[in-house]
Amino acid sequence: MSGSKVVDFQYQFTSKNLTSTLTVPVTIPSPQSASDLVGRLINAHNLPCYVEEDLKTKLEEFVTDQTNKLYDENAEKALQRLKNGDISIDDVVSKWNKAFTEEVKCYAKPEAVTEEQVFSEVYHSLIHSPALDTLLNLEHTYALTIEDLIQQRDKDLEHLDERQREEMEDAMKNAGTKYTDAQVNQLAQRHIDNSQLISGKWSSELSNLKDTQKREFREWVLKVHEDTQSPSKSTSYLNRVRALSSSLPEAAENERGASSIRMEESFTIHLGAQMKTTHNLRLLCTDVLDLCRHKAHTVGGMLIPQPQRLQTAMSLYSNDLCAMIMMVDNRLNSYTGLKREFARVCEQSTDFHFPDLEQQFAIIEQELALASEYRQQNKHTDDADKASLKSSSSTSSEEKNNGLRAGDFYLTKHSNLSEVHVVFHLVADDGKKASESVKSSDISSRHPVILSIRNIIKLCFRYDINTLTIPLLLSNEMTEEMTIPWCQKRVELMFKCVKGFMMEMAAYGGYKSRNIQFLVPPGISEDMFSGISSMLQTIFRLSNPVVIK
Repeated sequence: MSGSKVVDFQYQFTSKNLTSTLTVPVTIPSPQSASDLVGRLINAHNLPCYVEEDLKTKLEEFVTDQTNKLYDENAEKALQRLKNGDISIDDVVSKWNKAFTEEVKCYAKPEAVTEEQVFSEVYHSLIHSPALDTLLNLEHTYALTIEDLIQQRDKDLEHLDERQREEMEDAMKNAGTKYTDAQVNQLAQRHIDNSQLISGKWSSELSNLKDTQKREFREWVLKVHEDTQSPSKSTSYLNRVRALSSSLPEAAENERGASSIRMEESFTIHLGAQMKTTHNLRLLCTDVLDLCRHKAHTVGGMLIPQPQRLQTAMSLYSNDLCAMIMMVDNRLNSYTGLKREFARVCEQSTDFHFPDLEQQFAIIEQELALASEYRQQNKHTDDADKASLKSSSSTSSEEKNNGLRAGDFYLTKHSNLSEVHVVFHLVADDGKKASESVKSSDISSRHPVILSIRNIIKLCFRYDINTLTIPLLLSNEMTEEMTIPWCQKRVELMFKCVKGFMMEMAAYGGYKSRNIQFLVPPGISEDMFSGISSMLQTIFRLSNPVVIK
């Protein structure tokens, strides 16, 4: 089919008792509306204003008529090519079939339902049924099995490390007499090989156990759901639930472990000028991993699900998700520091709904390579990237291989944590400039980490994450430089920034109520905590109750 063509449009009008004819070329199909073209013609040819409506009507009729003629001509040419054999009928049919199936809904193929979608719907239905307690207890039973295996692994590796340490100490003491340098090197290499062998053996055993648990758990969930859907199998459903419930040990109330006490305060605020939105703010002082760990409450040796875990499980497949921000370094691994502790928490139980942490890291690493390549290609568009061009080639190579810098974040999904479904791993510091470190007291609202918090809040508003935990000091722990003035300045900055971000992003969430938790690390004094609470009430507009006397 040919493209467009240019046709002369003629229009006669009367001005000062004189009849004039306007002839202008018009492209068919017209790339602009008739109103725009009329306005341009009036301005270009000084036409009287009273001809505007008539000119618009005549021009629309002309464009419509010529467009139909062009389509008819193109159709005749296409049919003639088809008759001459220049076009294959099969190709035409294939293109029309593709166009209808991809563009017209009633002709489109039905979307295939995956096993993950089926399981998510079944689990959501079952977690809101009388089988709720049994389902959670089954998860905890599996978690205890994993915990036992991890304890065996840790004891085995600890015993191996102790034995190797004694052997190496003996070799070093007798170096040059009983052992030669080559023998010491061989011993060290043998220790490394044995450690890798034992670690690999336990990793394989742990992975196999989790795969087995995941398969058994899914089969049990699907079978119970199938029984609930059939009235004739309702007795079978009850028997399954009772059988599993009766196998769980019971104990007296005094066997429950005491939960740890943490400082916290809650507030209700209003944001917005004309259309006000109510949000819930919470200030709490605790370790960030306390939101992930399952509390050590037991009854007869059986872990008791707490209300937080119950709420997390019930809202897993819903529009009310929970997330937290965890400050990390610029290395995508779980080998050191807080990341290692977080990985151990995730390892304590099987995730029945999402890939484990290492698998998610592998997927993120693949995406990170693409992001790094895109960043290298578009570095001229960013002032910071322009400055990095002046650095040494070794630094440039390191950035290219690493790809993570301060302000970058990646997220992982979890169903086996206590109070969160999504964890945003926010890179706090890449170690390049001390003045840009989050530990500096001079950071502003334009700091990359704070701008990333804005993007995280935007994601939460757009994707039904209604509860977000933000590290108020941008740190996971208290350090020496965090003096009282430093904390006050940082808290004021964070409160004002988060308030502005929430007001800015309200349009994305349809003015829905949100829950924001400001987390301060343990070790802060009660006076400082009270000061932060007072500052929150000053910066945010609290919802004061009306007292009727």
